[in-house]
Amino acid sequence: MVIKNQTKMKKEHIQAVMRAANFDNDRYKKFKLMYNFFGLLFGMMFVRYLIFEMLGSSERQPVMMVLYGIVGAVFLYIGMYGMDKSNYKKYYRIYGNMIGITFTYEADSEGIRMTDEEGDNEFFEWERMLKWVEDLDSFFVYMGLEECLILDKNSFVEGTDINFKELLTAVAGLKKEENGDEY
Repeated sequence: MVIKNQTKMKKEHIQAVMRAANFDNDRYKKFKLMYNFFGLLFGMMFVRYLIFEMLGSSERQPVMMVLYGIVGAVFLYIGMYGMDKSNYKKYYRIYGNMIGITFTYEADSEGIRMTDEEGDNEFFEWERMLKWVEDLDSFFVYMGLEECLILDKNSFVEGTDINFKELLTAVAGLKKEENGDEY
């Protein structure tokens, strides 16, 4: 059975690919957690010295208050926005020139054939698949570290998103048995 899908690349797909790639990226999660933790820690120290300043305590140190405030704000900015903004720029460089192009995917037991509007095509064998991730709107099939196929769930021409999910699950299960890898 051949499952066909026609997906038009949108700007929202770039953010979704970024989130899907970081879904199991432990290094990214650890750094994000560390920046947010230290930002909150320095923020609490800022509040401590702010309270001392407001009460006119002898322990007040305006220089330390400003220092903790600035460092806390920088760490929180990096943890909440900076890392994602940097990642978005990276993914936009990779996928930005594809916005507005409609890709046709034909998936079967051998792999996925991707064809663009100009007729250029490429065949991805299932052996190349690193992982697949699903969100509410799309499937993301990673055929390399920075090579992701995006299939909208509502854009299936032949077959359904349920059929495609079953195929991905079966392929991932076979790869896991053969290689002992975890998905």
